[in-house]
Amino acid sequence: MRRTSRAIVAIPAAAMIALLGGSTSCLSSELKLRFSERTVAGTPSDLMIVRHIRIEGANDQIGARLAEIARDRHGSKGDIATGTLASDQMDWLQSNWPEMAGRAAGVATFLGRKTGDRGFDPTSLSYDMNVRPSCSVVFYPASSVVGGHATLSRNYDFPIGTYSELTGAPTVAGARSMTGDPYVIEMHPDKCFASLYICSYDLLGCVDGINEKGVVVALLADDASPDKKPSYGVGLTELSLPRFVLDRCATAEQARNLLRTAPYHYSFTSCHYMICDASGDSFVWEITPDLKTRYQIDGQGKPQIVTNHLLGKYGVDNLPQGNTFDRFRRLTREIADRKARVTPEEARTINQCVAVPKEANSSATLWHSVYDLAERKVKVSFFLGRDAKGEDRRTPYLPFGFTR
Repeated sequence: MRRTSRAIVAIPAAAMIALLGGSTSCLSSELKLRFSERTVAGTPSDLMIVRHIRIEGANDQIGARLAEIARDRHGSKGDIATGTLASDQMDWLQSNWPEMAGRAAGVATFLGRKTGDRGFDPTSLSYDMNVRPSCSVVFYPASSVVGGHATLSRNYDFPIGTYSELTGAPTVAGARSMTGDPYVIEMHPDKCFASLYICSYDLLGCVDGINEKGVVVALLADDASPDKKPSYGVGLTELSLPRFVLDRCATAEQARNLLRTAPYHYSFTSCHYMICDASGDSFVWEITPDLKTRYQIDGQGKPQIVTNHLLGKYGVDNLPQGNTFDRFRRLTREIADRKARVTPEEARTINQCVAVPKEANSSATLWHSVYDLAERKVKVSFFLGRDAKGEDRRTPYLPFGFTR
């Protein structure tokens, strides 16, 4: 496995932006950005190149550095939004999520724009585009795990093709798989909680992650609801909701309270979320595709399962047929058959029972992440492709944790 590393340590904000060719206006100067990056898995010949980033500094500095990566590595020129949507979103962020507003300001400054420029949206940094995922997640409170560490086990299942192949958009020469560049990011902002998370599709977003307080969030698509149509508005979206929770919540209960009324819309597909903490508290947050009904399904201190259908609508018993329901039933049986606390290894292997089979040539379990909420650590196995015999090529479980 090839490993490369580069580090930029203690760079003054003004010097950093000058080196990168961006503007220095409005960036924090009293702090020094600390940044390092290494490639932990994959080569250009593999499906994925997985990079680990550690970034510490003011939120606007962090936004500017991520914008530089989006521009220079992924060809981003900044995202767009229709009408006044972008400026309306910035107004909401400044009042309700100032940490993200700071990152957005850094994005705008680096790209030589203003946050109020009509049509320019600095609140996201899309790359490799976005298509609906499907996943399976199990949360085990400490009382259900040998050793007493609350654990979350998550399969991230997704097509392996390019954006053009999956959507019928015009072919782009040399395009990578839509999930060909996942990042494991350890972020230490000057304001709000530090977090360790996996992102793809949007460098300002999050697919699953943990913060320094032991709160974990994992995103899953709602594949079972009919008549899903993208909606547009201010507030949280598919990939920003996990970041919102990790930035601002020290417990699952705080997340419950924040998400009861937080505005939410989706730009591609409706999603729901497992949210849990090291104490064993967990709940699944859901919203119907018409955005009219919200559910918060409590884990009640027991193992909690979620796949790709709304628990608030379908419940957990007498489920219909279909892939998401079949995976839910299988996970329920696997946990029930053990009749006792699971070992950390069992928490890992149970999810393998519902991983995407190798026969599904167009899809794979692109990563399996296992979070130890007590230790604030995660181990992740990434999918690198299939060999000539059709067998999955995966990394070992790579460990990540908070560093100082």
